[in-house]
Amino acid sequence: MDLEESLRCLQWHMWFRWREESRRSGSMELTPNELDYLYALLGAGRPIRLGELAARMQVTPASASAMVRKLEVRGYISRSASGEDARSVLLAPTPKCQALEAEEQTIYADTASRLAAMLEPQELAELSRLLAKARGNLTTDY
Repeated sequence: MDLEESLRCLQWHMWFRWREESRRSGSMELTPNELDYLYALLGAGRPIRLGELAARMQVTPASASAMVRKLEVRGYISRSASGEDARSVLLAPTPKCQALEAEEQTIYADTASRLAAMLEPQELAELSRLLAKARGNLTTDY
């Protein structure tokens, strides 16, 4: 099996695990685009302004605003007044949104445990080293 096929198989494994978990939790209701917004918000690690979310998503503030309204109504995003500027609003993930992150961590932890169980310690260390090297060369701002 070549590298492309291995990556494809791993991606499919992760996708099916995510689908199973999201069916159980109810998060299957979200579209990929909605998930992108939520992960951008979660990735900030702090409440952010709409303009920052729009910049992270590389969309107009109007597009981001429409999506935020939709996700707020569904209970994934909350708004609060900024302490610095009374006119400014900060967006934050709700506990419902944060549960998505926990769901994803469970899936990755389970997959890592399964890999660790089938590999020798030196193989696992080498896989970790190679994946870290690849990650360092492939990632951008996310």
